[in-house]
Amino acid sequence: MFAYLKGILTQKNPVYAVIDCLGVGYEVNIPLSTFEKLPEIGKEIEIQIHFSMTENDGIRLFGFFSVEEKKLFRQLISISKIGPKTALAILSGLSVQDLIQAVQTGNVSLISTVPGLGKKSAERLIIELKDKVGKIGSEEISLLSGIRKTDIIGEAESALITLGYRPPEVKKTIARLIKENKFQSTEEIIKATIKFLYQRNR
Repeated sequence: MFAYLKGILTQKNPVYAVIDCLGVGYEVNIPLSTFEKLPEIGKEIEIQIHFSMTENDGIRLFGFFSVEEKKLFRQLISISKIGPKTALAILSGLSVQDLIQAVQTGNVSLISTVPGLGKKSAERLIIELKDKVGKIGSEEISLLSGIRKTDIIGEAESALITLGYRPPEVKKTIARLIKENKFQSTEEIIKATIKFLYQRNR
């Protein structure tokens, strides 16, 4: 029913936020991770929404700063005995990426640190989510990795050109090397490129 809300933030605290959309104030339950990213009161905001309507609680809106948070929230509440309150607590205690990594590596200890979530619940969560969380956040991870990769490649190219290597040769060599290696820093690329060019020109 609701995909997102876009309006003016009129109230906020670690538990909920109120968003004014054309004169209607929507109270939205949020995790701490979303609260920390909210703008100042009076600023415009767009927040992802999960709509819930139950016999006991009536209509409730749950808001998230990112689509990944909302997807993970929906995965969490699909698990038996994990309701919205516990799901919000999990997202308040662990970032999306930390939770996904904990699920994929079977880190029961980390997940069970969330208040209200014991060891058995953490084990069940891991079992039920292990095959589902892979795609959540993958686009974000890929984008961040791509940005980081572009940064270190650009820095390595500039440094090598400054050292006197020819630009076409540098670009061609780095392009070849990054296909065969997982570089984590500019320094690694520079050293590998110099070594490759030295051995080739001997």
